[in-house]
Amino acid sequence: MSSAGQLSDLYAEFSKDVQFFLVYCREAHAIDGKNPGSKPVEDPISDAERRSVAKKFVADMNLEIPTLLDGVDDAVGKAYASHPDRLYLIGKDGLVAYAGDRGPSGFEPRELAEAIEDELFRIEAKQPAKDKPAKKKAGKTTSDRKKSGKKGPSYIR
Repeated sequence: MSSAGQLSDLYAEFSKDVQFFLVYCREAHAIDGKNPGSKPVEDPISDAERRSVAKKFVADMNLEIPTLLDGVDDAVGKAYASHPDRLYLIGKDGLVAYAGDRGPSGFEPRELAEAIEDELFRIEAKQPAKDKPAKKKAGKTTSDRKKSGKKGPSYIR
């Protein structure tokens, strides 16, 4: 099953309990990039161009997951080392509860599913995580971005 199909399955299974967001970052296989792909997509040079490419990607993949757009400054992609793809779970406490390895080899939706189940169990039981590495803060907050002048992702649909 494709990566998009696996994400769609997770979304269907957990979307009642967990907020899902796909963040569209830099095009992985732009024809003018380091690893050109077979689709004729140039690396966007403006947020408007990236939004257009992202909308087409979401439509082509039939994704129903709410999708956010990283600006051409790649602030989110850089903060989360997300290129070409990566899975994260941010806990209710705002900390990273799961950070998968970089894709495509590190793209493991079943690991994310297990992390979601663990997090939901902890919330229901109101117990702190045990025998887990210390959680890290999840990226920059909105107020941090305002202070630095950097923008976060914006909705594309």
